[in-house]
Formats: sequence, C-alpha cells, structure tokens
Amino acid sequence: MSDLNFIEVKPSEIYETVISALEDGCSEELYPGDERRIFGEALVPLVVAIYSSVNDACRQKMLRYARGEVLDALGENRGVTREAAVAAETVERFGVNTPIGSNIIIPAGTRVTSDYVNYFATTATAVLPAGDSYVDVTVKATEGGSQSNDILAGAINVLVDMVPSIDTVTNTVKTHGGADEEKDDAYRDRIRLSGSTLSVAGPPNAYRFWAMSADASVADAYVSSPSPGVVKIVPICYGGVMPSDDILAKVLASCSADDVRPLTDQVTVEAPTIQQYDIELVYYTTEADESACVATIEGTGGAIDKYIYWQGSSLNRDINPDYLRKLILAPDWGEDGDELVGAVRVNIVKPVFTDMDETTVAQFSGNLTVSHQLTTSE
Repeated sequence: MSDLNFIEVKPSEIYETVISALEDGCSEELYPGDERRIFGEALVPLVVAIYSSVNDACRQKMLRYARGEVLDALGENRGVTREAAVAAETVERFGVNTPIGSNIIIPAGTRVTSDYVNYFATTATAVLPAGDSYVDVTVKATEGGSQSNDILAGAINVLVDMVPSIDTVTNTVKTHGGADEEKDDAYRDRIRLSGSTLSVAGPPNAYRFWAMSADASVADAYVSSPSPGVVKIVPICYGGVMPSDDILAKVLASCSADDVRPLTDQVTVEAPTIQQYDIELVYYTTEADESACVATIEGTGGAIDKYIYWQGSSLNRDINPDYLRKLILAPDWGEDGDELVGAVRVNIVKPVFTDMDETTVAQFSGNLTVSHQLTTSE
C-alpha cells in the first residue's frame, strides 16, 4: 500500500521556492554568503517542519496513520474503545509468629511489595481469625501492566501499610494476569474488524473482534466451524502466553452474548495446541567483536530472546529457523546511535522448519544449546 500524502514535503523544492521568493522581493540574485540568502536558508528547515506537521495531522484522519488520542477518537466513532491495562494479581499470605486470641482485621487496600517499585493491594477486607496463624488474601497490582507479572512466589514479603499484630507477608504463587494497555497497532486492527460486527450472520472476523475485545491480554483468535452451527474459537495471548481458564471464560462470554452470537450458533472456546521446539546453534565472530556479538545474540532482549517471543506470539506461525538466522546475522532493533554487532555466520541445528496449523502455537521447550567460536574471516 503506497503512502498517502496530503502535502508534498520536498526540502529541495521548498528551498528553491523560498530563495526565489526572496530574490523576487529584492529584485536581484542572492549569491552564497549574502546575508539575505543566509536568512532564507535558515527559514527552509522551519517551513519543512511546518509542512510535515500539517501533512501528519491530515494523514491522521485516516485509520492507517492515526495514533494515540486521534486513534482513540476514530475508534469511538465506531464504538470501539482501547483496552485498558489489566493489573497483575497473586495470593498474599498474612501471618503471625504466634496466634493471638482475637481477630486481626486486614483492611481493603493494604499494600505489599517486593521492590518498592511494584505495589500490590488487597482487593477486599480480610480477617485472620483468632487462633489461626495466617490468612490468604487476593492482592492486585496498584498499576495495570505486564511489568508486575512473573514475580516469584515468596518475593512479595514487605508490608507497606502496617497492620497491628501481622508479622509476615509473602505471596504463595507467582504474579500473573497483568496486561499492558492496548497498543496502537492492535487497537487499529480491532477497529478495522469492527465493521464485521454489523452482520448478523456470524462472520469469522466478527467473532475475532469480540474474542480480542474480551481481555487486553488476548492478541488474536482463530475462528472456524468444524460442523454446521458450531463455532470454535482458539485465542492466543500476547507473547505466546497460553490463555488461562479465566481468559477462556471471558472469551466465551464475550462471543456468546445475545447481541453477538447468531441464535443458531453454538460457540466453543479452546486453548491452542502447543508444538515445542529446541534451539541448538553455533555462531562465529571475530575476536574484536566477541563481547559485543555475544551480548547482541545471547544477552537479555537479544536475538535469541526476540526469536522466542516472535515465534510464540502468533497462531499458525511456522517454526522458521531462517528468522532466527536473520536476527543473529543482521540485528536491527537498536535505538538511534546504538550499533548492534551480528555474527559472521551461524550454523543452526535446531529448530528445523515445521508447518503449523491454524490452532497451533510454537513454544520454546527451554532446551537451549548455544556456543560461539572465533574466526579470522569477516
């Protein structure tokens, strides 16, 4: 799809226009070094910036270019609102070293933390009964987002808001369920799909729309009809995370609502099937680039991490070692001014190319065998 521009922004043409206008006004040619020409040349970047800003504002009237608040407004026009961030949760155990003879009240909103960055609060008032040594309470992150996920059991052990007689706090399970606010690209896709919901025939894209709207963590869904009148929906969460029973229930409720589901449809929701894969490879680098290359490929957020996320983040995505090869040989995700060093070459033993069907997601098995060797060739 070609770019749509409401205003042509060509710096060379703007330069000629500005200088010509000045020369016409002065009734003489302005040579390099002339203060009036220097003044005109200084105006050119400002004019280019203004033209670009106006063009960008006009382009944002179109769904494919809209972002942020403008995209929110376009979504509202179609009755589609951006999914808000979802708070992670866990079970927190409030305990005493020695049981006492009276109830201990733990107020709703009592906060606990592991690092004074991610705070969790009780969702309701709880009571530790007299004579008992602990009570388990559900706590949710005070801020929505995925950054509060995967805090290990036992790590949330600091009581921020003091509760008389409570001696210890600790989470009994790993934090889970947090999701970031819906990103522009995902929100834009849902807005596009919203037109399908106007049909009463139950088209696949309409079910996809309602499945993706069920929870902010749902990234996509595959819709099929294995038999007449039966609709099978298979959702996947961001990053290839398998949907929990709670998410599956939300998707079923969203897609089975009376104003969504055609009367003759029977809706079923299932988790994707999993195809596991191993990673085994050897890559080659020069001695001069060794440290930087290893960091780029094996470091946190490096080529291997990015491949694992990409490979598992979508249904029906074939296991493709060539994408891993591309990330290793030609890393391109660095910030401005950040130079990433790729390998000279790579020998990938595993994974091998494998076809995936529409309801299967590829998931890393955890078996990682990676090594590097020095080479003199570049």
